Amino acid sequence: MKEDLSDSTNESKKSSWKKYAMEFLMVFAAITLGFFADNQREKWSETARGVQYAQRLVEDLDLDSIRMEEVKANYALKEPQINTLIPLMQTDLEEKPFLDSLFAYFILQTSSSLVSGISFVENLATRDELKSGNMRLIRSDSIVRHLSVYARKEQIFLRNQALYREKRYELSGLIEEVYDMPRLSLDKLQGKKPEPHLLPVDPKQLRKVYNAVANLQGVLNLLESTVESIAEERRLLRKLLIEYIEEKG
Repeated sequence: MKEDLSDSTNESKKSSWKKYAMEFLMVFAAITLGFFADNQREKWSETARGVQYAQRLVEDLDLDSIRMEEVKANYALKEPQINTLIPLMQTDLEEKPFLDSLFAYFILQTSSSLVSGISFVENLATRDELKSGNMRLIRSDSIVRHLSVYARKEQIFLRNQALYREKRYELSGLIEEVYDMPRLSLDKLQGKKPEPHLLPVDPKQLRKVYNAVANLQGVLNLLESTVESIAEERRLLRKLLIEYIEEKG
């Protein structure tokens, strides 16, 4: 009787141990599967967010392209103006053709004028968001590398653009010291054709104008070459992003 009771007790203990072990394994399996499921869902979510960022970045690049085309069109207006003035300045600065041409390019309306223009404004909304830590969502070393190159080239362009704007302002101030601006304003007020009413001509002042035009030409040439380099980088980056969207989307 005692042996039967002892066997029954041992059997009960073994059964309980197996039951606890099975429950532990089931709980462990459930937790492990849940962890993997959550991890997989997080990966899918991050991939989807990465695709969204890539799509928005493509939109930013397209907007950059539109804005840059406007700036390029403005450069295209300035280049022939400067190219006309340079040969005239190499003869005699006090000659009428130079003074008349300088005045004509000065009084042109809005951005067509030699001393005004359209500036490129960098669109940083998405790129700043990516650089703040969300860049990891776009899992492409190539895209990250080219985005960095693109941003660096834009920064170089923006610094040169600021220099170009500074040279335009400088030239505008010098021109206003050559012509009688109050009389020009009066002509406009009276509806007359603007005429280049000169102040007493100072050769040194005209030499400063010459230098300012030459400096403006140098910076403009630099900007034009940079624009082409940025455009090429933008096309490559856009192509990589489209491929990434098609692959991950």
